[in-house]
Amino acid sequence: MKKLLCLLAILIIGFTSCEGRKTQSQALSEDIEEFKKEVKVEKIVYEPETYMEREVDTLLHNGYRVKIKTYSDMDNAVLFTKIKDTVNYQTYYRNFRFDILIEKNGKRIFDQYFNKDKVNSFFKFYTIKDYNFDELGVLKSIEINDDLSFSDRVKIEVMYTIPETDKTSLHSLSIDNKGTLKVERIETN
Repeated sequence: MKKLLCLLAILIIGFTSCEGRKTQSQALSEDIEEFKKEVKVEKIVYEPETYMEREVDTLLHNGYRVKIKTYSDMDNAVLFTKIKDTVNYQTYYRNFRFDILIEKNGKRIFDQYFNKDKVNSFFKFYTIKDYNFDELGVLKSIEINDDLSFSDRVKIEVMYTIPETDKTSLHSLSIDNKGTLKVERIETN
């Protein structure tokens, strides 16, 4: 009987001494969650980080000389944000400006400057459902199309993309020997 009373006393003391305290790992987990709610860390990134410029000077087989100067617009960017763990990543994708100069037989026939607003004015009549290229699009590439069948004009292909997605829009700028510009959309995906 004495053993039974001792066992009963031990059980009563054991049950009453449990205060519902948290284990060390439980307390740490709760503190981390509270920290995540209260503290926000921001990381700001610019793409490209600094001013960037590229100039191409090409003499085509059809006698046209094409100069394209592309440079980053340090005052105009598209912002994408994402939160991972406790860090708020803010990535600014800088827009680009470009100048196109075309000469034929030493005579200047086309000389224009393009920025995002001017490009949007050309492309605005191409409404692209569910895509927002006019706000989110950033210049990805600009290339001269040196197809041998173009004897009376220059074709320049301009690709815009929405960063962090696979959305692209490819357009063609066609400049004839009188300097007339024609814009057409080639492909959007």
